[in-house]
Amino acid sequence: MLEKLDTLGAWLLIVLMAGSFLYFVIAHQLGFSYAKKLFGTRRIKEQRQEIPLEGNLFAACYVRTNQPRIFDQHIHHELSAAFLYRWYSEGKVKLVQLKPALEIVNYLSIQKDAVIRDPEENSLYQKFCDAAGENGLLDVDEVYDWSYNRPGDLYGYKPEDIGKKWFEDRGLIEPGNPKDKLTNLGVRIRPLTPAGAAKARGLVELQNFLQAQAEDKPCDPVDATWIDDLLCYGQLFGIADKLAEKWKTNLTEEKTIVVKLCRDLAQAFFDGNNVATD
Repeated sequence: MLEKLDTLGAWLLIVLMAGSFLYFVIAHQLGFSYAKKLFGTRRIKEQRQEIPLEGNLFAACYVRTNQPRIFDQHIHHELSAAFLYRWYSEGKVKLVQLKPALEIVNYLSIQKDAVIRDPEENSLYQKFCDAAGENGLLDVDEVYDWSYNRPGDLYGYKPEDIGKKWFEDRGLIEPGNPKDKLTNLGVRIRPLTPAGAAKARGLVELQNFLQAQAEDKPCDPVDATWIDDLLCYGQLFGIADKLAEKWKTNLTEEKTIVVKLCRDLAQAFFDGNNVATD
């Protein structure tokens, strides 16, 4: 009797393992077909350094957070870092170095009366203005504490929804499918038009170019006039520090410092908010 039970248990285990394997194979294939429907191929090898999506970071956020098996998700702190570096390149924030004790401490000084016409971007900018306090200096610990003491959504809205609206306003999402759908396997179908998919593909091609630069793989030389824009997207992809190291002969020491500081400040903003809402 015990031998029969052992045999039955072994067969049940084999069936369970086979079923799990089959499930993941099917999920993988469905994910592949949906990604193929969107991009034409699951792995895009082309490298282009042109700035995609008219430079709209919210649209880039939508692509990054909503395309299965293409990009990582949960990039809100990386989006904040990208905006911080963009504001620096536009002169809205500046590097300030103080020496309160034995070593130099880096801050970003934020221009509190800067005009930002996009309401969603301005909402994020104003939060960093508030976090900077009366002296207008963004310090990592101060930003963390400010964000911790004001729990809630990081932006007050979902940046990927703002990005989706960018596609909708340009007719780049298929009509008749206003809502994103989920299959029973949890694979997302994103109804972009062929033109919308081509624009989304541009973001993948830019990431491929920047990733090749960061890893010192074969690629075209970087256009030096675009370095600030490329570093902005490098922040979005989480590799700006590697790019700054690669391009250090083309960068001032200040920009190298700012690249890391933007990421540290954005991470503090994100971490403080998350800890407060856990």
